[in-house]
Amino acid sequence: MNTDGRTARHQRNTTLEDLLTGLNSDLGLIGDAGLEGFDAPTQPTVFLVGCARSGTTLALQWLSGLGAFSWPSNFISRFHAAPWVGQRVQMMLTDPAYDFRGELTLETATDPAPFTSRLGKTRGLLAPNEFWYWWRRFLPEGPTHCLSDDQLAQVDAHRMAAELAAWQDVTGRPLAMKALIMNWNLPWLAAAVPGSVFLHVTRDPFLNAQSLLESRRDFHGDDTAWYSFRPAEYAELKDLPPVEQVAGQIRCTDAAIAAGLSAIAPHRQLKVAYEDLCADPRRVYADVRRVLADGGCDLPADYPGPKFFPVSQKVRLSDVEQTALRAALDADPVRA
Repeated sequence: MNTDGRTARHQRNTTLEDLLTGLNSDLGLIGDAGLEGFDAPTQPTVFLVGCARSGTTLALQWLSGLGAFSWPSNFISRFHAAPWVGQRVQMMLTDPAYDFRGELTLETATDPAPFTSRLGKTRGLLAPNEFWYWWRRFLPEGPTHCLSDDQLAQVDAHRMAAELAAWQDVTGRPLAMKALIMNWNLPWLAAAVPGSVFLHVTRDPFLNAQSLLESRRDFHGDDTAWYSFRPAEYAELKDLPPVEQVAGQIRCTDAAIAAGLSAIAPHRQLKVAYEDLCADPRRVYADVRRVLADGGCDLPADYPGPKFFPVSQKVRLSDVEQTALRAALDADPVRA
């Protein structure tokens, strides 16, 4: 598999990729038979949306640690052609309820430093995974991640919803997962997965843009190389200076998410600032609980998570870059 453009630490493991290609080819033989009787999830599916580097990884780690959700773990991500199968195998290996005389159950300790990640990647068997391979099974590729009506018409929306339904049926819990790849087509996703809820994670634009610049340098070793999903305005942004690119990327993405959510019922969405989640996750949990209750899903009343998270607000750019970035964020997202 082509790994050009990545720094050494972010290169794919081609041996693993080959193994997973074979595994998921075999899983694909299950076909529709494995989804018989499933149509749409009976529990709300929580889709996390927002700009890259806005805090969606922390939000998913937080949700996964509450004990009330199922989620795509690093283990389940290996079964992207049939995630409900991966969920069953994971439970057999890691859930003490399925242990038989200690024959199979693994230790489930994940990361020695919980709630940490690197460019959205987590460590540990049960740690949340971005799960892009599953999304890309369904979505056509193009120059941007804003899909046209014709492209969306090609997506097997029924199978997508049926797979989520089969997956949720295994645990009986609502599913939480990232959906940043759908930032530009949220009304379509809301219709494709009835009862879904959208958790829109936002962050201070300057700090978000700074993190995007640093991610370019980490992932590509070059701040001129694009990082993460491409908005509809990508053609107008890609030839601008890096600081203006990331500023435009954030503003255009935020605008697309706002436009998409405006077409979705208010009771199916919740906007959460990264800074608020870090400062008072208990209050955010109460908001999440209220939104899911509107969808017929009752989360436990007692909040079981951390009291707070360390918030990353340090400015690391040079004075020149800071000035340029703030000016770019105040300007139009793309040049006229």
